[in-house]
Amino acid sequence: MSLGDKTIEELEEIEEELNEQEEEHGFSNYSMKIELYKEMYRKLSQLVRQHNEDVQSSLDYVKRKLIYCLIHYGTYLKTEFQKDDYLARSCLEEALKYDKRNPLASYRLGFLSYKFNDYIKSIQYFQQALDHDQYHKQHLYQLNEQQQFNAHLYLTNCALQIAKETYEKMNQLPFAKIQEIPKQELAPLISGLLENEKYLLRNAFYKISRDVTDTCSKAECEKLISSPPPETLLLYFSDRTIIALFNGEEVSLTQDQGYMLSYFLIKSSEEHPATRHHFSVVDTIRPNTYIQSVNRLRNPMSNRGFPSLIQRTRFQEEAAYYYDESYPFYIMYRVDEEVEYR
Repeated sequence: MSLGDKTIEELEEIEEELNEQEEEHGFSNYSMKIELYKEMYRKLSQLVRQHNEDVQSSLDYVKRKLIYCLIHYGTYLKTEFQKDDYLARSCLEEALKYDKRNPLASYRLGFLSYKFNDYIKSIQYFQQALDHDQYHKQHLYQLNEQQQFNAHLYLTNCALQIAKETYEKMNQLPFAKIQEIPKQELAPLISGLLENEKYLLRNAFYKISRDVTDTCSKAECEKLISSPPPETLLLYFSDRTIIALFNGEEVSLTQDQGYMLSYFLIKSSEEHPATRHHFSVVDTIRPNTYIQSVNRLRNPMSNRGFPSLIQRTRFQEEAAYYYDESYPFYIMYRVDEEVEYR
């Protein structure tokens, strides 16, 4: 029986089964969850259109879970350890179908379009992102200041790229052979384009330590990874994978594990340990699921000789964890892919 043949109650049971499998095996089937939430959304929408207002809150809740999965996990649907830009683009486009005013989805689509050299689409998406960010201040997915600034730079670069390509095509027209085309007018545009590109490359990644947040280039990140400082933990969200390194040892992490480790490093302490509620975005994580998730993060690192960095304690009568600050660290990730729980 397909999902379309099932009742809301049966779909909720499937969701519960998926959550239990996640707790038992440590693998989240986000592809299945997305299809499940789509079908739940479709059925609940039909009930709302039939003036059954009692289900509106359920519809809003399912919509929030669906959009969260599409935005945060679309890039890892094929494999949980490697990004896929084409899947990410498809899922972000889906997210906008359910939430047309989502600034972050539009922003990331603008970035991907720019990456694919589709400058016309990139302009459309970045302009949407800035418009929605300006006029919908209470939206859950607001842009941060760096993303707002970059969106303006990308918009400028897209316009310059289009002008440059148009000028080059114009020079290839038969009429251009008999008509002198002023070349000096394009020089300032190309100069501006190159300067903007240099800025974006120089500030493509965040480089975060315990007390300092800086920006750097991808090349600087790769240099730090290839020649890491001793006794220092590195967490690198590259364009393809997420890895943790310590004294020459390396561990591949899933997206959730990378986010969790970064949260412990930046936001936890012995006085303020992180409980499951700090990671509960749209659903409240079960106590045992949280414990198992942390163990699945710590165990591979321990097996590869990483020191014990994340300590367990009790806080508000629950299991809690914190980074013990025994070693320095650097976290590196693209400014266009803000690492945080929303």
